[in-house]
Amino acid sequence: MTQNAILFIPDISGFTEFVHHTNISHSRHIVSELLELLIDTNTIGLELAEIEGDALFMYRLDNQVDILAIEKQIEAMYLAFHTHIKRYEYQRICHCGACSSAYNLKIKFVVHYGEIEFIEVKDYKKPYGSHVIQIHRLLKNDVPLKEYAIFTESVRAVNEANKLIADYDFGSITFTYNPLSHLKEKLPEIEPIPDDVPKHKLFDETQLIKLPALELYEVISNFDYRLLWTKGVDKLEYDKNKVNRAGQKHKCLVNKNEEVEQTTVKKKVSKNQLVYGESTTNVPFTKRMNNYFILEEIDGGYTKLRVEVFADFKPFGILMKWLMKKNIKKIIPENINELILLIDSGFSTKK
Repeated sequence: MTQNAILFIPDISGFTEFVHHTNISHSRHIVSELLELLIDTNTIGLELAEIEGDALFMYRLDNQVDILAIEKQIEAMYLAFHTHIKRYEYQRICHCGACSSAYNLKIKFVVHYGEIEFIEVKDYKKPYGSHVIQIHRLLKNDVPLKEYAIFTESVRAVNEANKLIADYDFGSITFTYNPLSHLKEKLPEIEPIPDDVPKHKLFDETQLIKLPALELYEVISNFDYRLLWTKGVDKLEYDKNKVNRAGQKHKCLVNKNEEVEQTTVKKKVSKNQLVYGESTTNVPFTKRMNNYFILEEIDGGYTKLRVEVFADFKPFGILMKWLMKKNIKKIIPENINELILLIDSGFSTKK
């Protein structure tokens, strides 16, 4: 049985180049977050038919088209998309190709209206028919913009100034396109992550490690590898669907049943250095304790790794500073030694 439906596709432009020329694991997580965000920003009751790599195919059964509601839907998704990317640029701590170029991602929309049927396989139901083919073909077009919304003439009257006719194997489709870049004026202000380093330095040592800086940075900042070189941690709980970034929290289970919550942080370093840090408020006698890994690549494929630990103390907690420095001076070198042994064993994030 045929039914009338609004067909709606938000498409993340630049995704193919993003995947082929950057870190695949991180790019997959970033685009997954963006697609989830678009799904969560659905305000007009669209049904998700399918996730198609870099795009969402959505629809809503309806006997009429409310163009104003559709335009508001597009605006909401556009603003959510770019707000997320803008915030990610402030929060990111990774310097891989995917993370450092995420701000280049764009979004476009295609909206069509027509009769559809459904094909069912077991419990899965998917829109089917010529109009489904048409909206997908419209993803390939001659619109001279990177970000836009396409409306076929079945959705709204064609604006002659932005009118295009696309020819396909089944015939031609007339549509109009609206630029979207002006919507960036509505983006909210995003505050940069403050570089707030505690007052008292408890530890500062440097080691040379035979691994390029970017790869060593991935070993240190990626929680998937943390238990391979950190002693005394029994379990790590974190969101495996997100790339680690400033402000992200994770939990360490130590001494079998003690939970320590840590937050990813960063601080200013020289242009030729990378920095990764973690902050916790769980350490006795302190208001908070931050540890930083500062990486600087040198000749011969080596990286100079500097580890620093800072703390702010509770009242009278400063009296325990000497003991804390003694414990840290034992624990951190042990972990760094484990890290060196891991690297020397032939471990690589590229495997």
